[in-house]
Amino acid sequence: MKHNKDNEHKISKFSYLAMMGHICTDLTQGGLPAILPFLIAAHGLSYAGAAGLVFASNLISSIVQPLFGYLGDRVRKPWLMAAGMLMAGVGVALMGVAGSYLLMCCAALVMGIGVALFHPEGSKLAHIVSGERKGTGMSIFSVGGNIGFAVGPLYASAAILIFGIKGTLAFLLPVVVMSIVMLANMRKINALTERHYEEKKQPGNTKEKDDWKGFTIVSVLMFFRSITTYGMTTFIPLFWIGVLSQSETVGNVNLSIYSVAGAIATLAGGRIADKIGFRKVIRFCCCALPPLMLFFALNHNLFAATVSVMLIALVVSGAHSTIIVTGQNFLPNRIGMASGILFGLTISIGGMFSPVIGWIGDHFGLENAMLTLTALSIPVLILAFAIPKKR
Repeated sequence: MKHNKDNEHKISKFSYLAMMGHICTDLTQGGLPAILPFLIAAHGLSYAGAAGLVFASNLISSIVQPLFGYLGDRVRKPWLMAAGMLMAGVGVALMGVAGSYLLMCCAALVMGIGVALFHPEGSKLAHIVSGERKGTGMSIFSVGGNIGFAVGPLYASAAILIFGIKGTLAFLLPVVVMSIVMLANMRKINALTERHYEEKKQPGNTKEKDDWKGFTIVSVLMFFRSITTYGMTTFIPLFWIGVLSQSETVGNVNLSIYSVAGAIATLAGGRIADKIGFRKVIRFCCCALPPLMLFFALNHNLFAATVSVMLIALVVSGAHSTIIVTGQNFLPNRIGMASGILFGLTISIGGMFSPVIGWIGDHFGLENAMLTLTALSIPVLILAFAIPKKR
C-alpha cells in the first residue's frame, strides 16, 4: 500500500513538473505578440513585418514538431524538454536586443524550434507518468499552455515598460530556472521513462499495434477544432466592438473570461474522461459546440453573449486533453510523433485559417465570419462520432 501511495506521489510530482515546463515554454509564445508593438515603435517595423515574426515562429514550429516527435520515439532523451524550453526563452529574449530585422527573424526561428522541441517530449512525459489516469495527467500538462499564453502578454509588457525594449531578456529568467529544476530531476525522469518501455516489453504484455485510421480521424478533428479555437480568440474582442457596440476594454474582458473558462474546462475535462470514458466526453463537447456557436453568432444580447462565450470555452477546452490522449493511444508505439502532430501541426495549420475568416469579416461582416466558424464546427461533430473504439 505504501509503495502505491509513493508511486502516486511521483506521478503527481512529474505531471506538475511537465505542467510548469509547459507554462514557461508557452509564456514565450504568449509574450511574442505583446512584444510586437514595442518593436514597431523601436525599429519602425511595418505591421506586415511584425506579423511576419509570429508567422515565422509558428511555421517552423509546425513543420519540425512532428519530426522531433518522430525522432524522440527512437532516441529517448527527456532532457530535450529542458533544451527546448531554454531555446524558446533565448529566442524571444533576443528579440529586444537584435539590431536588424534579419536577426529578429533568426530569433523567432530559434524560439519556434525550441517550442517544437519541448511539446512532444513534454506531452510524452505527461502520458507516461500519469499511469491509468491519462486524462487527468494530460489535462494538468495542457493547462500549463493556457496559463503560459495568458500570462505571457502581461509578463512581456511589464518587463519592457520597466527595462525598455531590452526587457525581453527577462524571458531568460523563468526558462533558465525551470530548466535547472527539470535537469535536477532528470535521473528520476529517465528511470520512469525506461521503466515504462521495459514494462511494455514484458512477455505477458502483447505489443499494441498502431491504428493510423483512428489517429487520422482524431488529427482531422483537431485541425477543424483549432480553426474554431483560433477564430474565437481572434474575433471575440472584434465582435464585442463591431457587432455589440462595446469598448475595446469590454471586448478584452470577455476574451479573458473565455481564457479562464477554457483553463478550468481543460483541467476538469481530463478528470471526467478518466471516470466516464474518453469518447463520451469528446462526443458530448462536440455535440454542444455547433448550437452554441450558432447562438453566439446570431445573438445581440450582451448577457447572453457572455454566457455563450463561457459555454463555448467549456466545450472547446473540455475535450482538449481527452482528444490528445485519444490520439496518443491510437499510436502507442509513436507517442512522441503523435504528440508533435496533435500539439504542433494540426493546431498551427488551423491557426493559419484565421486570415481567411478575417477576410470574410472584412467583406461580409463579423456575423458571417462567426457563422463560417459555426459551419466549420460541424465536421468536428461528425468526426467525433467517427472515432473508433480503441481495441
